[in-house]
Amino acid sequence: MKEVSRGSTNAEVLELIDGALGAIADTIEDGVFPEIGYYGSSKRNVNYKENQGYISVDECASFIDGRKVESAKTIAGLVYGLTQFKEHLEQGLSMSLRDFYYLHKVKHVQEVMKISDQSETNRMINLCERVIRQRGASIPREEFGVVSSPKGTFYGDLILSDMSGKRLNCNSAGEYGWFISSRPFDVDIHDINIDAAIFVEKEAMARNLIELGLPDTLRIGVGSLFGQPGRNMRAWIRRLADHEVPILVLVDMSPWSLRIFSTIKSNSIELANIQGLATPQARLIGLTTDDFWGRKGLLVDIEHSLEAMSTSDMKCAQQNRKIPSINQNPVLNRQNEAMLKKRRKGELEAFKSFGYPLSELKQLYIKYLKVKSNEHDVKLI
Repeated sequence: MKEVSRGSTNAEVLELIDGALGAIADTIEDGVFPEIGYYGSSKRNVNYKENQGYISVDECASFIDGRKVESAKTIAGLVYGLTQFKEHLEQGLSMSLRDFYYLHKVKHVQEVMKISDQSETNRMINLCERVIRQRGASIPREEFGVVSSPKGTFYGDLILSDMSGKRLNCNSAGEYGWFISSRPFDVDIHDINIDAAIFVEKEAMARNLIELGLPDTLRIGVGSLFGQPGRNMRAWIRRLADHEVPILVLVDMSPWSLRIFSTIKSNSIELANIQGLATPQARLIGLTTDDFWGRKGLLVDIEHSLEAMSTSDMKCAQQNRKIPSINQNPVLNRQNEAMLKKRRKGELEAFKSFGYPLSELKQLYIKYLKVKSNEHDVKLI
């Protein structure tokens, strides 16, 4: 089973932070205004490739010019932020995005920085990711110790050791399974006993699949995305793919859900500088327009359950035509155009509109997952 490269260690990140702070200090002590370069996320610095997703291209650098008055606050914020990351890492303590914001509410800091809202400190974290680099890649904020609340769960026969060092099986970590770590690349995977991993947009359906025993019946893992997946979930999906676990995604049939899938498959323009968030191997198994409108569609009999697309849905679909990871993907582009033409959308809850007894509903789920997986050469038992 293929192993993937791990994230940077705390010692490596601390060394990088010390190097950046030392360079700024040395420049100022030499009587020179600091000039700090970084690469932003714009069309100039991001390319899209089907087999890689969005990738950062270091062609057009931006600079924080210390000679400009408006840059003084940015440089001060950068130094303060890196210093806080360093102290937290040395103490083995994490912080949230909100924590970082409140660190700027310290009276003497606020008097200098005059931060008005959290969006400013979030942008500073983003800048720190771009300034601190290793081997030509940005260091993600999670390695600075800045983490988000856990979003997303995974249930299945997979044994791992999380960041606490505790060994657990994802099928016995609670009714939903394991809450995805904020640093999935630092989790040790010991044993994988699943033939595929299915990631579901909505928590309710993921929970139903678990309650009906499908992980055991089909030897699958079931992940709940809770809507648009966070960075931690996208990194976990990539981690499984790098361990050669087939990745299947089950979302609503809507323009918004196409974006959810394209983010899993290709990452995003905004985060193209962060490696390990795209899973080009991911396959969309549903809901698809062919399910409802195809000659042999598995959900043709509940076509009546579809809903009219709202004005915002239509606007989203129109905008999808300009998103490279959608308009350059033949499957996603065809899905988007079909929804625009029909002006209708479908939700995962549509399975319930068959009105089947639960025993028959379970068989419907099994049939659907087997047929749709097989279309992507993934055979479930």
